[in-house]
Amino acid sequence: MDRPPPPPPPAPALVATRRAPQPDLCLGCREIPEAIVDRRTRNRRRLKAFAAATDPLTRLRWRNLLVEDNLPLVFSIAGRQGADTGLAFEDLAQVGSLGLIRAVEAFDPDRNVSLSSFAVPYIQGAIQRERRDRQPMVRPPRPLWDLHQQVLSLQEARRRKGLEPLPAAALADRLACDPARLEEALQVRTTGKVRSLDAPFGQGGADSEAAGCLLDLLASPAPTDGNDELAVASEVRSAERQWLRQQLADLDPRERELLVGRIDVGCTWVELGRQLGMPARQAQRRCDAVLDRLRRAALAWRQQALSPIQGPEATAPGPWPAGPPTASAAH
Repeated sequence: MDRPPPPPPPAPALVATRRAPQPDLCLGCREIPEAIVDRRTRNRRRLKAFAAATDPLTRLRWRNLLVEDNLPLVFSIAGRQGADTGLAFEDLAQVGSLGLIRAVEAFDPDRNVSLSSFAVPYIQGAIQRERRDRQPMVRPPRPLWDLHQQVLSLQEARRRKGLEPLPAAALADRLACDPARLEEALQVRTTGKVRSLDAPFGQGGADSEAAGCLLDLLASPAPTDGNDELAVASEVRSAERQWLRQQLADLDPRERELLVGRIDVGCTWVELGRQLGMPARQAQRRCDAVLDRLRRAALAWRQQALSPIQGPEATAPGPWPAGPPTASAAH
């Protein structure tokens, strides 16, 4: 028996309906193929369609078309700015693409400017911010960095020739520099690295747990001879503040207001006189009298009360300098 003929191929119209849906093109894009339209014209038409679209999916498709068509601009800027940095080209291109997306979303089609001119500052700004964030927090001096680069170049040249790397003394003689300066230059890479306060001192195991971390060292420093002196000085300052608060509390309210207004607030004598109902000259003389009385009382108190704390060798401090004390002392 003869076999039946094979079924005919599907009609072209049916094949066309199976393709992925494309974004609605404007009238100009339907009439002129995009292959013969320059990128500036395509950008202008797509930007107008992107601005006129109200559906979120349609806007997303138009935006993706604009970004994909202008990626060469991102690659060009990333290649120029990444030539003198240690960052990968792919990372800079990715960051520049984000800047291009922000430029497309912020573009106004009514402005008489091309998308490429408008997007260049966005792309450059995104790449420059990425370069700034990747830079070390501590920047070494330029002479040390140049010396470090010379050491790397010399050691790399010897490695290519199959020679052993030079020790520190030989490097100092070869580069005609001080050994201490060379040692400082060799540590340039490590000084720019940020270390966590919770990072252990050791590399791992029981030793690292016994050594602790930097936070433990800062929280509980090793006992030194100067800690006793710091404790005594802190106790003296605490006693002085407590005595001064008591003296201010025992003052006449008008005198206390006069001291606080002059020392803490910084009012003039005229303003204090108006507030207290007295002439400016009288307010000044009264303030000086109160301060002089407090100076004498402070000297007498320090000779009696602080001598046991400071030790037998402590001597009474000299009088306060002329003029009112600082604002912290007034408090």
